[in-house]
This record gives sequence, C-alpha cells and structure tokens, in this order.
Amino acid sequence: MRNRFFRSIKPATFPFAMFWLMLFFLLPNISTVAQSSRLDSLIRESLRMVDLPMFEWPGIPDPLRPRLGIYSNQVPDDTAAVIPGFPAGRKGFKIWHLMPHWPADESGMFIGDIIVGMNGKPIGDSLYHGDEYMAITARDMRPGDTAWLSIVRDGTIKEHPIPLAAATRVPMPFLEPTFNGRPLFPAMEESWLARTLAQQQLLPWGDTIKKQMRVISDQDFCTVPFAGRPNPWRLNAVTYLHNHPTRLAAYSRYLSEEAWGSVGHDGLPGALWAAGHALDIPLAPPTAFPATDLGNLSARFAAVQSQLDKAYGPVRKDLDSLPAQLMRILDIEHDWETVLDSIGDPIRRRTERNAQEQRMAKMFANADKVDMAALFTAAQMLAALADTGWIRGAAASLGSSSPQPATGSGVTGTVIREWSTPQGRCVIGGPGPNSYTGAFVFIMDVGGDDIYQLPGATLGSFRLLIDLNGDDRYHTTTTGQAAGIGAVDLLVDLQGNDTYRAAMFSQGAGLLGIGILADHAGDDLYTARWCSQGVGFLGAGIIWEGGGADQYSSEVFSQAFGYARGYGAILEADGNDSYRAGWKIPDSRYPGRASLSMSQGFGYGMRPWATGIGTDGGIGLLSDRRGNDLYASDFFSQGGSYWYALGILHDADGYDRYTAGQYSQGSGIHLSFGALLDDAGDDMYDAYHGLEQGNAHDWSSGCLEDLGGNDTYRGSTSSQGSALNVSFAWLLDYKGDDQYFIKLSDTTHSQGGGNFNRPRRHGSLGLLLDLGHGSDYYVEPRVRPGEAVVKGNKGMVFDDGGK
Repeated sequence: MRNRFFRSIKPATFPFAMFWLMLFFLLPNISTVAQSSRLDSLIRESLRMVDLPMFEWPGIPDPLRPRLGIYSNQVPDDTAAVIPGFPAGRKGFKIWHLMPHWPADESGMFIGDIIVGMNGKPIGDSLYHGDEYMAITARDMRPGDTAWLSIVRDGTIKEHPIPLAAATRVPMPFLEPTFNGRPLFPAMEESWLARTLAQQQLLPWGDTIKKQMRVISDQDFCTVPFAGRPNPWRLNAVTYLHNHPTRLAAYSRYLSEEAWGSVGHDGLPGALWAAGHALDIPLAPPTAFPATDLGNLSARFAAVQSQLDKAYGPVRKDLDSLPAQLMRILDIEHDWETVLDSIGDPIRRRTERNAQEQRMAKMFANADKVDMAALFTAAQMLAALADTGWIRGAAASLGSSSPQPATGSGVTGTVIREWSTPQGRCVIGGPGPNSYTGAFVFIMDVGGDDIYQLPGATLGSFRLLIDLNGDDRYHTTTTGQAAGIGAVDLLVDLQGNDTYRAAMFSQGAGLLGIGILADHAGDDLYTARWCSQGVGFLGAGIIWEGGGADQYSSEVFSQAFGYARGYGAILEADGNDSYRAGWKIPDSRYPGRASLSMSQGFGYGMRPWATGIGTDGGIGLLSDRRGNDLYASDFFSQGGSYWYALGILHDADGYDRYTAGQYSQGSGIHLSFGALLDDAGDDMYDAYHGLEQGNAHDWSSGCLEDLGGNDTYRGSTSSQGSALNVSFAWLLDYKGDDQYFIKLSDTTHSQGGGNFNRPRRHGSLGLLLDLGHGSDYYVEPRVRPGEAVVKGNKGMVFDDGGK
C-alpha cells in the first residue's frame, strides 16, 4: 500500500468537488534507504558519546535484600513531649505511608504509629537516622529474620515484630530492536563515556549503576496479581532500557523514525503497525486492500466487525461497564487515591484498600482478556479506507448524484446518500454546511463548513468519519472525536481551519480501543481537559497532522500520553505549532504555583502505592518534524515518564521554545525513561523547581540531546544532566554557541551532577557534554575546555573547547 493524501481541495459546488477529488497526489515515500541512513547516523552520534555495554552477572545474581516499606517523618521534640507514652530522650518517627503488603504492612503496622526503636536500639546512629537507618538495618538482615520495632500506639509502647521478606526475582526477557531486518544498534568502538570512565578509574561505578538497574528490571512490584503472569503489561522497550540505560536517546529516535517511516510508507495502517510494534503486539505488515467502492462498503465493514467481535468476545458481557470503570482510574474529577488516603481510621482504611484492590484486580483481569492483535487488525482494515485511493474510488462511484435535503434523523443540510448496514447508519453529506448529531458508523462529507456534535462510537464496534473540505467544528462536552473507547474510532479531515473541542478521551484517544485523528491541512485548534490529543490506555491514540499552525491545549494526561499498555502519539508534519498543558490540577510540591501536566510525550504507569495493584506504564511520543514550535507545560512533561514507562518528545527542526516545571524536558522518574530530542535550530529551554533538562531519579534514565543551533538552557536545583538515586542522566549538545544558566549554589547537582543514596550504597552518573567547539557559557566554574571534570558523587561536565 502507498499512502496518498489530499491537497488544496476547495470545491465550491458538488461538481467541482468531484473535479478536485481527481487531483489527489502521492505523498513522496520516505525512502527505506534514506531513512535507514539517517537513523543510523543519529543513533551512532548518541552511542559514540554515551553508550556503555550491558551489565552481565559474573555468576549467580546477588540475592535480593529484605525491605520494610515504611515512610515516616521525625516527630518534633516539643510535640513528642506531649504525646502520651512517648519515652523521654528518644527520637520518634511517625509513619505517614506503608507500602501495601510489604513486610511492615503485612505485620499489622498502621499509619500513625510512632517508631522509637528498632531491634532494641534508637532509630539512628552517627551516620543515619529515620527511614535510612531502618532501611539499612533491614537490608543487613536476611529474609526470614524478624525485625522488632518499638512503637507508640494508643498511649503505650509496644514491641512489634516484623517478619522480613525480600522481593521475588522475576527474570524479564527482552528482544534486541531491529530495523529493516538487521540489528538496530551496530557494533561500535568504545564510546567517549566508556573511555573516560576507564581513564578516571570509574568503570566499577558505572557497572554498579547498571547492575542495580538490571535488578530492578527483574522485579514485579504488583503485590496483588491479576493476570496469572508477572508484569503482564511490561513493555519490551522498558525492559530493554533497564538493561541498556545509556541507549535511551538512540532507542527513542528509533521509535520516532519508525512511526514516521511507517506512516510514509503505509499511511494510517502503518501508524497502527508502529504502535502495535511498540506495544509488543504481533501484527502482519499492512497490505494493500483491493480497491473498494461504496457498493462494497458493507463487506469491508463486516470484516472489520468480525475482527472486533474476536477482540472483545472474551469480555462481551462486561463491555457495557468495563471502559467506564477503567476511565475512572484517571478521572480528574474523582481522585480515588485521595479518597482512600483521606480515611483517618487505619483499620477502616486498610479494609477499604483491600476491597479496592479486589475491584481493580477484577477489572484489570477482564481488560487483559481483550485480543489486542485482533483489535489492531480491525483498526488497520478500517484505516485502509482513509487511503485516498479508496476515497477517489468512492467519490467516482457517486457519479452525478445531486444533493438533496436530509430526511433522516441526526443530520441537517443536504446529503448525497443515506443508507444502513448491519453495523449501523451511513451518510454522505453534500457540499454545503451540514450538522451531524446522530449515531453513524460512516460519514463522508464532501465540503462546507460543518458542525459535528457526535456521541461516542458504539461499544465493541467502530466509526469512520471523513470530511473533505471546510472550516469545520467538532464539539462535544464529553467524549466523541476519534475516541476509541471500547471501540475503533477514526476521524479524517482533509482541508480547512478546524476546531476540535472535547472534555476527555477524545481527539485521538484509545481506551481499551483505538482512536485516530488525521488532519491533513489547515490551522487547527485542539482543546480538551484530560486524556485527549494522542492518548493510549490499553490501546492506542494517535493524532497525525499534515501541516498548518496548530494549537493544542489541555489540562492533564494529554498530548502524547501513554498509560498502562498504551501508546499515545502526536505526529506533526509541519507548521509553527503551540502545545499547552497544565495550570489546572494543583501539585503539592510547590503550593500556589505548580500544577500537574503529565503531557507532551509522557509515559505513565500505576505505581502500587495507594494499593498493592500496580501496572507498568506505556509509551508517549510527541514527534514534530518542522516549524518554530512552542511547548508550554508544568510538572511532569516534555519527554518524561513515571513508573516503568517511556516518554519521548522529538522535534526535528525549527527555532523552538520549551518551558516547563519539575520532572520535565528529558526526565525519567521512578524506574522509568524520558527523552527530549531536538535536531536543529536555535532553541530555548526554561524550567523551574528542579529535575529537568536531562534528569533521572530512582533507577531511571533521562536525557536531553540537542543536535544543532545556538541554544539557551535555564534550570534550577538538580538539572542539566542531573542523576539521582542510582540513575543515568545526560544533557548532550552537539553544536553551537550555547548558554547554560543555573544558580551557582545549585552546581553540585546540576550541569553534570549526581548524588549518593546511602541505603542503596551507591550513587549515580549525571553528565553535561557540549561539543562542536562553540563559544559557550556556564555558571559552573569548574568547566575546563577539553577536559572531563568529575564532580562529587558523581557528576561530570565536558566541553570540547572553543574554535
């Protein structure tokens, strides 16, 4: 199949519409050879600098150590003095969180208990105190031992036993990525990083980070299983990166290029193939479907529905309620975790938590039964009808039909044809303005400024909407625009300055389904609240934009957001675009200012924190090919991730500006991976409150790689190549006269910074690398041109010197 797109279709009347429909053109294919060469070059550049070999166990892997699962805060001395039963002269630590079903929780500890001793000793020594002391003490014991905590509860001191246990090792296999049938990552000589670590006698330091990340790869933190197998939704990409954490940028470029190459070669079915590949769903490559006219549409619809029946068959009796149950997990209006955490009585809280776990386990077990391969196959078959070859044939089959006033319900204006199929109603709208409000499986509108106020696609079924021309308005107060909620929903708009407005799970959203929105031209406006604009949760949501100055606005969980086993993507071909996400949901880390975004290339998983249920995260990919773009967001965004997930923001060309808050701009958080990649242009990066611009925290990797241009970076606290708590992070700028701004007091953990995690008995590696012999400016006074400067625990900054 070759992908064909519309161009400059501006019919004034129906006969002219038929004329312009004959002027389709072939989008030039992305040459496999050219694409392969470009990808090789970009990947080699990254690997040449930061690649490290995978850690290999010299023998049997180290045993996993015991853990408690306690989070506490020290009780102030004046408060301790008035607590009944509190022992004089002791330091106390009040529990504010217990990890569900970890040893402390299973032993009967409660939130609110005050710990004043462990194994007969105070909670602290000359080096450690509080949580660090307890974690290290437990770590040095063995599984099966008993830790004794002295606690104050109900006005008395009690000795509380905790039988210790360690996590279970679950070896997670992974596949090496390939491209065009060959290994993606070529055998290369030692990287700059490998040589430098050897010169600085730091190879063991890097090896220990890799070892701990590999250990984390082989664990299942979900303590309430729901699928009968460990880590049921862990993605190959995440496991691969935990074993090759310094290949984050290279792997991210591979996923971005694969998406564009598949679209260029096979159109929207190719985009679905790339999404399925990223989600480890085995799919046959897209094939050319026979030319289909409107007379054969029923046969095609029947074939699509047959695949959907296969996909949803195992959950057919629950399909009326299952998508709504899943939607509530991310519902910003009803935060179930906050409700659970607000229960004051510890016994009632634990009872409600356990009940919530069982409800969620049943829900996820049902969702796991959906046949994803059949779902994606159905979507590919439907997406083949978006090929302009099919549309040309469909238009030609209309002949000289004259538009007539609409007579059926759910549509006003003129129509060319109305009919029904076993799957639902179909309509072809005329060249003038129309309004659509009904439940249709197929709408084709040949022109006019139209209004679409449609309900969602029927559960277990599909919908295809094609609008050829006009400045159209797609409005809903809930869901409805390319909203694959327990369904497949495809919207194609070929021409015009269009407006898309919705509340949630719209504008290219897949929730236990697939939603695709393809807008080929025009200056378009996208507005939604949450989970919209390229969102996947147990499915795929994709926006493909062909050109124009487009504007995206949302509150949270949007703009290329991938949740559990989900792929969310925005593929923007051209135009000066603006992306805005945030400023609605407050974030307590910075009261009065910060808000959650979790958008703009963000991967997210459910950490088993409020309950023992956990689900590994998905992939969020925002890839913009050309244009001077603006990316504005707040906390968690712009190539970021949280909990066994992958987030990517890739801008290939243009003078771009990025502004964000904490955990952004290439930030991997909590066992996760985030990359911001910018290939060309004089760019500006601005962020506040730390952990941005190539940052990683907690057995993660994060990177910002900028390939060219005179760039400006402004950050705070831990940023610009900052790795925390046994992680890898880097900011790598290849060319240009660049400026790096940070507070002088922040340079310990910024501009190549790291820290040492005492309970884990190891540190991190954060890098700031500037190449190209530019005239660069740093706040960091230790930079010495041409020399790799190693900073404490452990950061590294390198500038190759001026011209």
